[in-house]
Amino acid sequence: MTAKAFTVLITLLFIAGTAWAQIIHGEALDMDTKAPIEGVQIENIYNNVRISTIADGSFVISAASGQLLEFSKPGYKLTRVRIPHGYVPSYFRIILERGLTPRSDIYDKSNRYDNKKDSIRYREMFQQQLDFPRMSTFEKIKSPFSALSAKNRMTWQFQEDYSSFEKEKYVDFTFNKDLIGKITGLSGDSLSKYMVRFRPSYEQLRSMNDYTFFTYIKTSVHRFRTPYRPRGIQ
Repeated sequence: MTAKAFTVLITLLFIAGTAWAQIIHGEALDMDTKAPIEGVQIENIYNNVRISTIADGSFVISAASGQLLEFSKPGYKLTRVRIPHGYVPSYFRIILERGLTPRSDIYDKSNRYDNKKDSIRYREMFQQQLDFPRMSTFEKIKSPFSALSAKNRMTWQFQEDYSSFEKEKYVDFTFNKDLIGKITGLSGDSLSKYMVRFRPSYEQLRSMNDYTFFTYIKTSVHRFRTPYRPRGIQ
């Protein structure tokens, strides 16, 4: 075992010891060729764990439901994946698109995420779960053990929850770390705390135009920076 692999293993074992952590397995693939990609940097932005994919594109990283993983490699667009709540697939196929992540002006409308643009990539990622056949009432009666299977029920629940997952993805890509850091000037732990505290809902973001979106960020970061003082204390 190489020193690098040993270090990654120790890191995973340490984090896995906490009650909330789980080990995520997967692979990074090129969108066009479906070939595995080596050297993709993967970061869990909640606990700062960082690893890279190996020669066959595979990876193992610690993450909990609701946490966000970022996949980056020169020549490919940045990809963010939030670990779903509830049922977590046993294996993730991360599809990376060739190109550069745009560093346009923060007021450029291209910073607002387009749901349709990424839908194919995410459906490929969860294709096995989304295509898993559902059972009719007759089939449940005929095969009660399959109907009562915990794994089957969790997969069917994931299919029902996928719409919520898509909404969370929209928030992740619109209210993203790079954009928020550039607007607010926050970084590190301060940026992470701000983004958790003032993360808008899907419904809020969809109701905002670009002007109200940036106004919301500037107003909320002012509240974040202003220390709380109980009434009556000067």
